[in-house]
Amino acid sequence: MHLQIILGSIREGRRSGPVAQWAFEQATALASKHAGLTVELIDLKTWALPLFGLAKFPSEGDYEDPLQQRWAATVARADAYLFVAPEYNHGYTAALKNALDYLYAEWNRKPASFVSFGNAEGARGIQQWRLVCVELEMAPLPTAVHLLDVTKKIVDGVFTGDPKEEKRFGVMLDELTWWAKALATARAATLEA
Repeated sequence: MHLQIILGSIREGRRSGPVAQWAFEQATALASKHAGLTVELIDLKTWALPLFGLAKFPSEGDYEDPLQQRWAATVARADAYLFVAPEYNHGYTAALKNALDYLYAEWNRKPASFVSFGNAEGARGIQQWRLVCVELEMAPLPTAVHLLDVTKKIVDGVFTGDPKEEKRFGVMLDELTWWAKALATARAATLEA
């Protein structure tokens, strides 16, 4: 199973960078509990995806744009996704919405969960994420990690979650890997049929 942790904020001085690194370290440390789990951190800032303006709907497939093709190949590698981003104005980030909108089939029939923070500990942003994930035929999980007082927990550029957050992360990762295995089995059975 391959988990992609997608860092969905591109702002200068972003707090989500240290949070995503913490999530990556937590997942990597817990990977031995989940036989065969590999973890990859993807930073949307390094992708610099322009605002989606291509004429062809991603749901049609057959991507013609080279950047879109590279993004599709990257996303297709994953069996599960963990999105990390703050809540902005009762929603999630425009950069993440744009990255999701670039593709279609690569997201399908794979589980997703969330790590968020900000107003209401990111709960409202996560609710909107889930709606978009459903439209992309993903399986958004109810288990997520809502972080409190992120600014206070970043010291010298390093975020440290408290024991409750670390425990919640472990529960979320258990759920995410269970669903990743179940859906990978189902996808494989569909291909064989």
